[in-house]
This record gives sequence, C-alpha cells and structure tokens, in this order.
Amino acid sequence: MKTNHHPHSGFFRPAVAMALLAGLMTSTSIHANTAPEPQAKPETVQRFELRDEVMREHGHIVRAMLASEHAGFGGDVSYAIANRMASRTDPAAIADARDKLRVETHGDGTWFLRLPWVNIAVFETSEGLVLVDTGYAPAGPALVDTLRQLSDKPVHTIIYSHHHLDHAYGTWALIEAGESPRIIAEERFLQEMGLDIRLADYANAQLNSQDPRDVPRSWDDVYAPTETFRDHTTLTIGGEDFVLNHARGETADHVWVHVPSRDVVVTGDLHQPFLPNAGNGKRRQRYVQEWADALREMAALEPGLLLPMHGPAMTEAAEIQNKLDVVASAFEAISSQVIDGLNAGMRQDQVVASVTLPAELQNHPQLDTYYNTVADIARMVVREYSGWWDGIPSHWAPASRQQQGRVIMELAGGVDGLVEHARELLDTDPVLASHLADWALHTEPDNAAVLQLGIDTYSRRIQPGLPLQEINVYLSHLVELKWRLQALQQTALQ
Repeated sequence: MKTNHHPHSGFFRPAVAMALLAGLMTSTSIHANTAPEPQAKPETVQRFELRDEVMREHGHIVRAMLASEHAGFGGDVSYAIANRMASRTDPAAIADARDKLRVETHGDGTWFLRLPWVNIAVFETSEGLVLVDTGYAPAGPALVDTLRQLSDKPVHTIIYSHHHLDHAYGTWALIEAGESPRIIAEERFLQEMGLDIRLADYANAQLNSQDPRDVPRSWDDVYAPTETFRDHTTLTIGGEDFVLNHARGETADHVWVHVPSRDVVVTGDLHQPFLPNAGNGKRRQRYVQEWADALREMAALEPGLLLPMHGPAMTEAAEIQNKLDVVASAFEAISSQVIDGLNAGMRQDQVVASVTLPAELQNHPQLDTYYNTVADIARMVVREYSGWWDGIPSHWAPASRQQQGRVIMELAGGVDGLVEHARELLDTDPVLASHLADWALHTEPDNAAVLQLGIDTYSRRIQPGLPLQEINVYLSHLVELKWRLQALQQTALQ
C-alpha cells in the first residue's frame, strides 16, 4: 500500500498532483489553470434542451423508463436531478434532493442516506464523521443540513468510491459550509476524473446525457482528493478501522470499504439491486472478472450489513451471501464463456451470441435486466480481452459507411425503395428496420424522409422492458435526428 498526500492551496488545489501517473497527458492532471474557463458550445446546449421536447412528443419513452420496479436505479426517481447531476445552482434539482432525501439508521452512529438515484454512507466516530461518497452536486445543500441534524461533529474524512457524477460531486457544499475534511480516493481516481474533464462534451454531456453547461471542464470545477492510495489502505479514525479496497469493476478507480467494528461493507457500485451495469457500452472499460473477485472478497468477510450506493441496505447475513454469490457466479460464467469462445476462434459477435447464464441463474430475480443485458456484459468482456478488430476481414480496412450504404441503396432501388422496405419491416421486425434506417442515414443524412424514418423506427424500438441504457441510446439518437430535421426545415424556409 502506498498513500500519497497532496499539497494544499486554499482548501485544496495541488500544483501538479504528483505528475498524475507517469505518461499521462498534462491535460488530465491537476494544475493551475490560467486559461479561460472552457464553455459549452451553443449547439451542444440546444441539443440538450431538445431532449425534453422529444420526450414530450414521444410520451411512451418515459413510460418505458418507469416500467421497471428498479426505476430510479434502485432508489427514488427525480427528473429534475437526472440530467443536472453536476449543477450546484439548479433550484429544482437542489429542492428535489432536499425533499426526497431519507435517512436510515443502522446502529449507533451509522446512517444510510437514500437520495434519488444514489446513496451516501455516514459513520460517526469520536473524531468526526466519515462519509463514503457525497452524491451528485445538487445533493450538497441537503447533505450539509442532514449531517448537522444527525451530529454536532465535523466531517473528518470523505472516501470517494469512484469518480462518477453521482458519487463525488456533493463535496462542494460541505467545503462552502466551512468543513475541511480529508478526502481520500484510489490513485487512479485522478486519471479517471482527468479524462472526464478532458472529454467533457463527450463523456458526461453526450454519453451521460448531462447539461453541458454543468459538466466539469477544469479541475477548478471539482473537489479532488487531498490524498490517494494504491490498492489497499486502512484508515484509523476515532479508534475504528476503515479498510479501503481497490477493485477494478464499474471503473478503474473503484473502492469498497469494510468497517470491521460495525460488521459493515460499503460496496460502492459493485452491488446493485439488479444485473449490475457491467455492460454499459457508453462507458470506458469495465472489469467483469475483477468485479466478481471483489464480490467474493466481500462475501468472505461475512458482513451483517451491506450498504450499496444504489438500492436498499441489506441487513440479513444470508441474503447478503446469496446476492453476492449470485452476481459473482453470473459474472464468472460470462467471463469464462467469452474466453472459451475467443480461444475457439469464434468471431466477437459469435462469442457474444453464445454466452448464456447457467440454468439456475436464468430469470433470477436478482439479475433483472433493468439496466443492461448478459449480451452487453459479454461485449464488455470481449472488449477487455480483444483488440478493436471484430474478426470480419472486410472490417480491418473498410469502405466508408456512406460508400457501403450507397451500394445497398442501389440494390433496394434507390432511397425511396430503401425507405419503403424499412417501413414495411417496422411492424414485424423493427430491429432489422433500424439497420436499414441507419444505412439510409449514412448515405443521405440530409434527406427529410430518411430522418423521419429514423425517428419513427427508433421511437418504435423503445418499449417497456427494454434495458435503460438501450432506451437512452435510442433517445439520444432521436434527439440528433430531430435536430437535423429541424435544421433542414429551417434551411428550406430561408
């Protein structure tokens, strides 16, 4: 174990952040920022605002999102917060966090704060409060008020489970309220957060559907850790040990926490009350086998209380063991089948199609596909163990999508024939229809009939029971198609 203490300037702003991992580009490191603050591009903001219009026009999208018992990612739902997780000023999001926060007590000085979408764990010690995560930015004011109602002790330590928007962004309100906590994270947190800053318009605004005016664009927009560790460390606070364990899973910097004196494990995002989101195709690499290994390590501790960052607390030892075993077994089965398929010489798509859960895990209630599917997770494992080539020879140096689409369009009798054939498939095979809609779009992106075909096709694909991330992918595409169609119509009026 290695612990790195970062120098302070004001509250915390390290000058170089120990060069932030050898070989990492300086744009991802913490450094004094003298350049003008980057701003969201107007067209990016307009696309974001168009999202609400698209959802109003296609009311079934919201119904599909809410169809699962897990809507809210295992917690309460808040539309005000969902796409403003980095906002410190949005009044509706701040009010929703305040109104919907619920506090659960799990023994003396152990509290579980349930917010829409996410949770925070709080431990009172003789030296002060220890927090695992601080939630999203709009949760900050509610977090300050709640902690002061629960205890008269200061915030001593904040442990970040990982760098995501819903876990490490409420800290600002604590600092502005006068707290000066130690903030600790695994050292890869700096690299991961740095990448999110560098990829602001892509990683958080586009792929995570966040308001581009909110997302962090420099280190001045976040509260980074005051110290980091590598792999494992133990903090002794108020005579109690807090054992921090690094495990690559949902992210490369992920941490879970064991508090032996309270028989508690705080899982971060490694436990979710459904098939965990290990197959999110819009995120950087997730580590399915290592995720399973971490769940096995938690189970070996035989905790009496499991506090996840999504979903309800688990208070029965047998239930905890069962849940950890079920998910670990599922992930192990997926990983081993992918490896077997790759070693057998199968193409990547064939490998994914071949992966199934063991009979005893199929349709298991703890593996509900609310967020992603077994196939999605298999794709993530394939990506970890493979290069970018998918095994199809023509894909190594392919013709452009536009060139391919032009040939397909000619075979269909022109753009009208391709659109007509796609529409004929809509009622019987919308999945296949969407492939034709894509070819048409890649070939004639400024054709109103093609754009409308795409809107009708992907709107049709969104149905109750579809995993949330798949819904979000199609919704984002609908927004893009709507944006293009409006631009085309405005040009025609000029």
